[in-house]
Amino acid sequence: MRAACLLALLGLCGLAAASGVSKSTQNYTSLQPPAYTITLSYIINGVTGEPIPCNYTNSACLPLVEVTEKDSIIINYSGPAGTPGNTVSLMQCFAPPYSKDRAWRKANAVIAKDNQCNQKKPFAKALPTGSGSFTWTPSVNVAPSVYTIQLLEVQANTNPVMYAAMGKGTGYFQIIPINSRPAWLMAMTGVFCAIGPCVLAGYFYFEKVHKRD
Repeated sequence: MRAACLLALLGLCGLAAASGVSKSTQNYTSLQPPAYTITLSYIINGVTGEPIPCNYTNSACLPLVEVTEKDSIIINYSGPAGTPGNTVSLMQCFAPPYSKDRAWRKANAVIAKDNQCNQKKPFAKALPTGSGSFTWTPSVNVAPSVYTIQLLEVQANTNPVMYAAMGKGTGYFQIIPINSRPAWLMAMTGVFCAIGPCVLAGYFYFEKVHKRD
């Protein structure tokens, strides 16, 4: 009797564990064509602008977003009002050249396995379906690269998570590397470079005078 109870308990634990780690196999093709449109504008150096969408192949027109300056991306999205309870999540996606030959950024047709878009850790969640806007200020933890924005409409009460619709930005932007050399350090370096030769010349002068004495 005890053995039977133990086996039953182990079986229940196994089922619970299996259900806890199950992942969706939903494919992006199930959400085509995209139901949402996304437009991007930017706050760079305190100035808001809405440039013409730029392709990642044209580096000359890419908006440059600097983390240390608290630059921001304004995401405006528009689509059909979803089923009550559904919500919208926003995430950044690497441009294709910046995910090539990098397994940890590899694109995948299965949404749950797609590493090109950061769907596992969206920067905005639980936004309303339909039309909306969100201003994203990237943190220092966001890797310098070229990105666009993806939207996924999350179906309510689904486990594993399922999606009802999607959208993707037409424009790209670049998050530029953080300057690891602060301005004050550069200024101090300049000062020392300027006075260094004078100090050295003074040292040799006084050394020469001291030897004469």
